[in-house]
This record gives sequence, structure tokens and C-alpha cells, in this order.
Amino acid sequence: MTTAIPADIPAPSGQAADARGTVAADGPRAVVLLCAGRGTRMHPLTLDAPKCMLEVGDRKVIDHLLDAILARSDGEIVAVTGFGADAVRDHLASRYGDRVGTAHNPRYEEDVNILSVETGVAALRHPERGYIVVETDLLLDASAWDRVFAQAAGPDAFWLCRGRYAENLTGGIVHAGTDGWIDAVEYRPAYDAAYAGWPKMVGILGVGPGQVAADRETRRQAMAVSIAQYYLVPWRDHLPQLPCRVLQIDDCFAHSFNTVADYERIARQYTALAGHRPSSVHA
Repeated sequence: MTTAIPADIPAPSGQAADARGTVAADGPRAVVLLCAGRGTRMHPLTLDAPKCMLEVGDRKVIDHLLDAILARSDGEIVAVTGFGADAVRDHLASRYGDRVGTAHNPRYEEDVNILSVETGVAALRHPERGYIVVETDLLLDASAWDRVFAQAAGPDAFWLCRGRYAENLTGGIVHAGTDGWIDAVEYRPAYDAAYAGWPKMVGILGVGPGQVAADRETRRQAMAVSIAQYYLVPWRDHLPQLPCRVLQIDDCFAHSFNTVADYERIARQYTALAGHRPSSVHA
């Protein structure tokens, strides 16, 4: 199905870059938080609000993410809303004031997350500085966040990965050479032994200043075909234009959740690790 690109999303712009996307940035990378999805696999917990609003210990998931980000960056932050937008916006305004902006994706029902990424990037004042795209159904420990922002201080694009593709760990994956540069990006939700051992994506993409123009242009090309796809698709299909590294953090806590069982298990582990008050998740 062909889909028209929303008129309120501007055409991409960016700086010229060398073969591996290196340009100078005049400020920190922004952060785009993806909060638009319904999270239907987590019903009944997400009947009224998205996954980012679930409680873990003494805070909501989105607060754990934002508090870690704000402790490490004074860059722009935009949360992309969709389902439960009013609840997310009200919560962010109450807790963070104007430090965290929002942008709404009215087509979140059709979108997987590729349009949400561009909606967030389009809302940034300085997308040319680069940005970190963060899915909001995950929890990371302090050491993982330190690694993310240390990597983001450099010029390169990167995909955060933890663990290896296996029968019980499928989805977005990458393959990289010994130098850390990624030479293939794939999405394999049904286990395929041919990809066994590839680094498994966690849910964070860092786009450097030199990759912004290509990221936005290839994403628009993909959206012109359909918005019912993941934001990794342009990176899979146009990797030569989007050079990127793997940031493997097997020694850190970094887990995403898509089911109630995953959420309860990961929330318990994270709460114990971080020393927060007991979580409200079911025993």
C-alpha cells in the first residue's frame, strides 16, 4: 500500500559528510523517545496508557529513562505521543516542565514506529546535531546509559545491542566486522538459524551529525511505500549510505519488554538492581 508522507514533516536537510558520516556538531545530540504505540501484547496493563507509563519501583518507566538521560545530557528531548497522548503529555509537563517537549503522531494506529521517529526528529530545533532514538519499553542500568552517552559524544551512528540472536531472543539484529562497523542489519522475528549469534538490538539508535541527511531521506523513501514498518528498515536497505557501529553492552543491564511476563520479570530485576522501592508489578 502506498502512503502519502504527512505534509507537516519537512524535507530532510543535513550537513555534508565524509564516507563514514563524520561532521562536526555544535551541540549535544538530541533524544527522541518513542511513546506512541498501544502495546496490545501487554493488555490488560496497557488498556488505558502506553507501556512507558507503567510503574517500576517508585517511578514510571519513562521517568527511569528520562532521569537517566537528563543526568547525562543538556540536549533537546522530544517524546512522540500517540495512544494515551493526554496522559503522557500531562505527566511529562507536571514532572519535567518545558525541559521535555512532545510531538504527536496522529497515525500511530497505522504506524509501527518509522513515522514516530520522523515526527520526533521533525520537532527538533537542531536535528543536524544528531539524535538518539529511544524506545520506551526498556530499562537500562547506569553503566549502560554511561556507555550510550560516551558513544554519542563521538561522530558515529550506532545501534545498541545486548546478547545474541537465538531461539528465545529474536527481532532486530546486526552483523559487524572485527572493527565494530556494522555490515548488515536485519529484522528476524521468527527464528532463523542462519542468523544465530548476531548481536541483538536493544531499542536505541544513535544517529550522528553526518548521518542525519541520509537517515531522514531514506526514511522518507521507506514511508512513501508504507508506514507499517520499523525504523530500522532504511538502515537495512541503505547501509552503505548509513555507516554505523555496534555498541555491544553484554556486561550491562539493558532489557526490553513486550509481554506482561517480560515486564514483570524485568521490572523485578531492575528494581532489585537499582535499589528502588518494591515495584507495583504482580508477584
